[in-house]
Amino acid sequence: MSQTAAQSIRDFDLLEMPMEGVAAYWLSLKKLVGNRRNFKGVEQEAEFTSEPFVRHLLEIAFSGDMGEERVRRCAAARGDLLRGELNRRLDLMRVAVLDVAGGENPLRTMARIAALYPVPPITTEKALGYAQELLRQAGEKPPAERFFDVSHRLQDDRLVVALLFYVLLSRHHGRMACRPFLEHLGSRFFADGMALVADGFDVPFVRKWLKKHKLVLLDDVRDKMAMSVELALGIKARLGYDDVFRIARSYMR
Repeated sequence: MSQTAAQSIRDFDLLEMPMEGVAAYWLSLKKLVGNRRNFKGVEQEAEFTSEPFVRHLLEIAFSGDMGEERVRRCAAARGDLLRGELNRRLDLMRVAVLDVAGGENPLRTMARIAALYPVPPITTEKALGYAQELLRQAGEKPPAERFFDVSHRLQDDRLVVALLFYVLLSRHHGRMACRPFLEHLGSRFFADGMALVADGFDVPFVRKWLKKHKLVLLDDVRDKMAMSVELALGIKARLGYDDVFRIARSYMR
């Protein structure tokens, strides 16, 4: 596999990639496999993707002797788990955006964040301490510095600290101080929500937008997962390329 192809697989993300891109990934996998009876090449694909659902699907569909029904059950269980994690991370971002809009006390922001976990991934004292250190560094480092990033793929403790940083930044320097950072963020959901706040949209509108857009994103990810399962099973069943393409087309507008 070329370095470019490997990088593309590593960057694969069901939330950010459009449905057509997800379909293209599986269709390229079908071309790689052809009609061979050995899926050794497909098994190796799992080593190169950091997309957790796709990696899991590659492992359960093409390794061992799992039947179709068991693959579906395992994929459904994994999909529910990952969408639950994504839902919580989007809720964390929603809390931060609304607290930036309302000029909230970061201690109250941290209390709202902690309520989304059975056990918070980081203590309030540590989270605020790290966020305050980021605030100090904000005047010294470029906005593209990775410590200022917000993404659903961050570790929970890092995500919490980054979100608190933006609440602190806006509280100390105003909402517009956040704008230079927005184009460098890994999460479009958070960046778009923050842009609405910076542009002066009122809090009720921003709240409704975040709620609606979160549901749209979760539904979109669910559909991409469902298509991925059908395409993986079609490849495993050694359907022809045209039939695999017809499956993909069923999910595309």
